[in-house]
Amino acid sequence: MSNAIPDAALVSEDWQLAPDERRPLSLLFQLHRGVHGFPWIRLVHFEGDNNVVKMDFASHTVTISGQGLAALLAAIAGQRVIRVIEPSESEATFGVRGSAAATYLGPAVHSITVKKFGEDE
Repeated sequence: MSNAIPDAALVSEDWQLAPDERRPLSLLFQLHRGVHGFPWIRLVHFEGDNNVVKMDFASHTVTISGQGLAALLAAIAGQRVIRVIEPSESEATFGVRGSAAATYLGPAVHSITVKKFGEDE
């Protein structure tokens, strides 16, 4: 019997989990203007709640804001996340996802910021 949290409790339209409880080597943050990738081994600290998740890697801090992010925190704790996707401005503003523009009420990312240590806030 496994004590793992079921995948269904961890999923969102805005992040992707590794299949079969495998731990990926790296984590990608897909922003509007590019992609940032960090190896999981460089994760120093993470914290958050249902509205904000903050991840400190060796050289950068990633801040994710949204709703229902406790599910993302649980997936991060298990190092199951492969990719976190920043939705378009329209998707975030109107709470829709996908090509059919259906209303999405699940856990969601509203914005992602990636700051290199020493950069101005």
